[in-house]
Amino acid sequence: MFFQTIIIASAAACVVSATDILSRCAEHNIKFPYIPGTQLLEISAQPVENYTTSGSLTQSDAVFKTTLDICNVTINYAHQGWEDNVKITIWLPLRDWNGRLSGIGGAGFSSLASFSRFAPAVSRGYAAVGTDAGHVMDSLNASSWALDESSRVNFFLLQNNFAISQNEAAIVAKEVIRSVYRKGPQYSYWDGCSTGGRQGLMLAQRYPDAYDGILVGAPAINWANFVPGMYYPQFVMNRLNHFPRQCIFSAIVNATIAACDELDGVKDGILSMPFQCHFDPSRMVHQKVDCGGEDIAVTKEDVQVMQAIWDGPKGADGSPLWYGMPKGVSPKDQANTTCQGDRCTGVPFNIAADWIKLFVLQDETVDLATLPETGFEAVTDLSVSAYKYVTSTDNPDLQAFRETGGKILHWHGLADQQIYVQGSQNYYERVEAKDVQVRDFYRFFEAPGVAHCGGGYGLLPVDPFSVLVDWVESGVAPDHLPAATEDGSQQRNLCPYPLVPSYTSGNPTRASSFKCRALYA
Repeated sequence: MFFQTIIIASAAACVVSATDILSRCAEHNIKFPYIPGTQLLEISAQPVENYTTSGSLTQSDAVFKTTLDICNVTINYAHQGWEDNVKITIWLPLRDWNGRLSGIGGAGFSSLASFSRFAPAVSRGYAAVGTDAGHVMDSLNASSWALDESSRVNFFLLQNNFAISQNEAAIVAKEVIRSVYRKGPQYSYWDGCSTGGRQGLMLAQRYPDAYDGILVGAPAINWANFVPGMYYPQFVMNRLNHFPRQCIFSAIVNATIAACDELDGVKDGILSMPFQCHFDPSRMVHQKVDCGGEDIAVTKEDVQVMQAIWDGPKGADGSPLWYGMPKGVSPKDQANTTCQGDRCTGVPFNIAADWIKLFVLQDETVDLATLPETGFEAVTDLSVSAYKYVTSTDNPDLQAFRETGGKILHWHGLADQQIYVQGSQNYYERVEAKDVQVRDFYRFFEAPGVAHCGGGYGLLPVDPFSVLVDWVESGVAPDHLPAATEDGSQQRNLCPYPLVPSYTSGNPTRASSFKCRALYA
């Protein structure tokens, strides 16, 4: 495998004995770099040998177990006047460091997805870094840090989480690496999906020197817009006072996929072109659906809810407030419901509910089910006006990052049920409008049938991180991304946007039977 080859080749150039690293893995040897406005609070450094853990190289990869020998460095620091305490964690291999740094991205409200994400990177020879941005790492819940003692938004922690801490973590990690290995990293890479993808684009836009290569998965680019949008399906159901069972939603989605499956030339259960799908769910009214052994008929109200979710939220003047859910996407996360007998109620997605309650309305006791007809638009407008500048990473000007020689590899699942793919499409198109040679340093791929950062029924990229490394270090620009279904039964090459993998001939489970074609309307 290419990745194994480059690790071996670079390790020879970065030989530092484990004995030397052990002696340098101590608090007195670790230097905290100068970062204006910060103050060192504490440094901890200790060698850890035969540490057994599990994780995945990227959030989309399978989990595996590994045993590591590391220098575990933890640095706590504060921003003057902010009364914060930010913790950065760096794991450094005691043996066979490959000369590289891997920054590990976050998820939801958490600046770091999980410490388990460190293990695979370190097992492949990388030093790894992550930061808690000064607050509890809980991807679904921000109640522990969003509001201060006066029940107002803690803007210091907000800025840490959305705009500052990842760059500071990179600066600190590079200094720690120099302290332990006596040389800095030859290459630095970012690895993130969802919030981690948003962080990656933020780094490219605002801190172009932080990383040489940035892997961006399903990025939360337009946070201030789309997070309120994640509540929209609940708002629809509340306003219509109708809460379909999940089996009804699933039946409509499955019928949609079946109706539009062959748009790419083959019937394989994977919807590759959701925006060319014109399935009308009203044809399912009165159709019986198996709901746990009970046959339940689809109603016109069920269809009305589904169609509203597909259409997306509109303002009073008819203008779109955010994108609608693409066809073929499971609405379970955003239009979740629970039923007791014949009575069903909505279950809001926690990230959306927390964002609106804590940050937008600054009242964690508010009942969002009581939002009036104009309430959703008002909440969205306030979210955008108050937080877009800090949270959203939609600046299409990447010239500074391009000039550093950096590369961005961006992918997004077409069946993403949390962050709709249209946000990625829009961003890439806006970058291309500013730089027609965008593919020299930035490539975007769509993954048919893939849900948020993995899962779903489709074709997940296979080790895109190695593809990024190959591009940065060997100049091999990816004209496709290898992908496969979770069980490996179907393989396909993902195409650079806006091309679509289209069946030509041969075995439809093999990548060689597809070609990239311009099929978008």
